[in-house]
Amino acid sequence: MKRVIGKIDPSDKNVSIWGAGFSGLILGYYLKSEGYKVTIYEKANKVGGKIQTKKVDGGFIEKGPNALYLNADGLELLKELKLEPVPATKKLKRLLMINGKPKRPFQMGLLSRLGVNVYKKPPLITDGLTVSEFFRPLLGQENVNRFISPVLSGVYAAPSEQLHFRTIFDQVGTKAQYESYFDFIKHMLKVQKAQPKLEVSGSVSFEGGMQTLINRLADVMKNDIKLNYREPFKLKHNTIVCTDAMSASEMLTPVKPEMARELSRIRYTELTSVTVFLKREIRPLNKSFGVLIPHDTGFNAFGILNNKAIFPLNNENLLSYTLISKKKLTEEDIISDLRQLFPEIGKEDIDHTENNHWDRALPLYDLQRYLAVKKLHQISLKEDHLALFGNYAAGISLREMITAAKNFAKDPQNYPETT
Repeated sequence: MKRVIGKIDPSDKNVSIWGAGFSGLILGYYLKSEGYKVTIYEKANKVGGKIQTKKVDGGFIEKGPNALYLNADGLELLKELKLEPVPATKKLKRLLMINGKPKRPFQMGLLSRLGVNVYKKPPLITDGLTVSEFFRPLLGQENVNRFISPVLSGVYAAPSEQLHFRTIFDQVGTKAQYESYFDFIKHMLKVQKAQPKLEVSGSVSFEGGMQTLINRLADVMKNDIKLNYREPFKLKHNTIVCTDAMSASEMLTPVKPEMARELSRIRYTELTSVTVFLKREIRPLNKSFGVLIPHDTGFNAFGILNNKAIFPLNNENLLSYTLISKKKLTEEDIISDLRQLFPEIGKEDIDHTENNHWDRALPLYDLQRYLAVKKLHQISLKEDHLALFGNYAAGISLREMITAAKNFAKDPQNYPETT
């Protein structure tokens, strides 16, 4: 499916965008680059949505995404904006909580299971197939829970039994069946190998954090953004709604009730991000990106990032860790998780804690979202000057949104479909 729902009329160069989060800013930027006169309406007093970097005495705190994972379009964007990326430290360990300890995820038991079952035929890839169902014959349910779910939760904040396979592994396209898991793995490696080699690759941030990217986009669009906008939503010629699906549903209910109903079906995950500055290092996470934590292990968080190891430039004089959880975390919850990792940690070791919670953090990439977006694309065929854009349709990562926005701006009626 296409990453933008709907289209606009390129013969009219006036475009109204509702929402100045990342989706609104990046789409506005590319449309402006293509010669459109863009006006962005934002009800808040600042831009960027969940992407915010806070500077405190101890250092920087990322309230939302802590990095941009580069693709070719992302790197080109940074060059256009004259932004110097700060690459994440290379060759950091990727750890998974296994039997109560952070370990490298490739264990002998997992590898032997792969060796035995790699030539098995995977399930038929239907619209209803979940990630868990696809990998179960290969790994067994226990290993899916221990290995696949934590890794995907680190991106989608949801376990594999909820995640829609065709969406998460969109590289399979319309293929209905692989002859073996070996063929599936070979295909995925081929897709990865076909990606262009970049002079800077992987996760990057910026001096001053992710807010630097938002500030630069906002500076380019500074004459086109109306902050603290309190007027009711108006559907004009060439309108693009760049909010979360729930907000878009509320805005469109009076004017496009059929669209609004489908948007309301898209569910969101609740998330808490807690950044902690410590006086001592969590030794088990030394020289690591952090640790992913399976569900039902006694931890409140499903992931802990080692910020100083990832971006030492932005965490030069502090030991900074971020806990990600699907529930609100109390001080006791935070201490409990830190002590499970490193029993020597106590309250006295905490210099600063920053706790951020969102009721609607990320869209749930389940079958319900897939069907709702599919229906929205069908409904939008009747529209020629209304579009919807956000991470519920364009892909959950910033890089996918950059590519989607760039393609749409070049040809907002016949932009390419992304599988």
